[in-house]
Amino acid sequence: MPMVKYGFVKEEDRLFPPMVVVEVTNVCNLRCIHCPHPKMVERPDYRPHNMEWGLFKKIADEVALHPGTIFRLACDGEPLCHPRFIDMLHYADSRGVGPIAFNTNGALMTEDKARGVLAIKKGVVEFSLDAITKEAYESIRVGANFEKVMANVLRFIELRNELNPDVKVMVSIIVQPESDDDREKFLEYWSGRADHVLQRKYIACKGELDESKERYEELPERWPCKQLWTRFNISPEGLAEFCTDDWHDESVVADVGERTIEDIWRGKEYGSLRRFHLDGKFDEIPYCSECTDWRVIEWDFDYFRAIRKAFE
Repeated sequence: MPMVKYGFVKEEDRLFPPMVVVEVTNVCNLRCIHCPHPKMVERPDYRPHNMEWGLFKKIADEVALHPGTIFRLACDGEPLCHPRFIDMLHYADSRGVGPIAFNTNGALMTEDKARGVLAIKKGVVEFSLDAITKEAYESIRVGANFEKVMANVLRFIELRNELNPDVKVMVSIIVQPESDDDREKFLEYWSGRADHVLQRKYIACKGELDESKERYEELPERWPCKQLWTRFNISPEGLAEFCTDDWHDESVVADVGERTIEDIWRGKEYGSLRRFHLDGKFDEIPYCSECTDWRVIEWDFDYFRAIRKAFE
């Protein structure tokens, strides 16, 4: 079915989100310059939180009822900081969930963890690296050791090639001034080593970061936010948030611990949000009224396409 301009890509997407994004932790081991996390942990109300096992099982069990849904573990922290992350992968895999995808900075990807990841049937591991030279890398990914991370990623790929080719590897670089000089070398180095090299756009995350670094064309009018039709976001506490860039829990629509994903996705809250966006009434939603992130979140350039390319 061809892509519609705005709305659900496939009819079945009306019934259940094509991607469920689960933030399993808000803890991270790095302080990257393009991420709001370093600012978040300085807030007086910040509390480290790992998703509880029972809540994760509830989410995975429901997603298992909808084969083909992308189950993505990402966002507010480094997934490998969760003490039961490998257990989470194995549980979701045992329930038939897939493909399972997650982002990692690679610093904590030991050989044991790599073998644990590669025990799942099918998945996509994205290593967020952002540079290919030590100086640029360590200025962007503050707190990481370039040589160690490179060794971890290359060893993961070596093990993947040996143990499980159905786990695909993506590496990504964020387009920002600090990585501009590395970008061509990055693409050249990883092409052929990884299954897909992803260039991510810099997003200011609703003013949490420097908006002057965003790169976009001047556009005549604002378009609806694709997240409302394509992905369902769950915080470490189990809160359903309609915005993946919400670092302050201001876009909460429901509690997944109390309702099902399907009920929330098909419910009146999401229905109202979609109608306001389609009608261009962004001011009717206080959280959306001042948003500028939509300029760099295009409808035809997304994570779904990146996953398809990884499996080509």
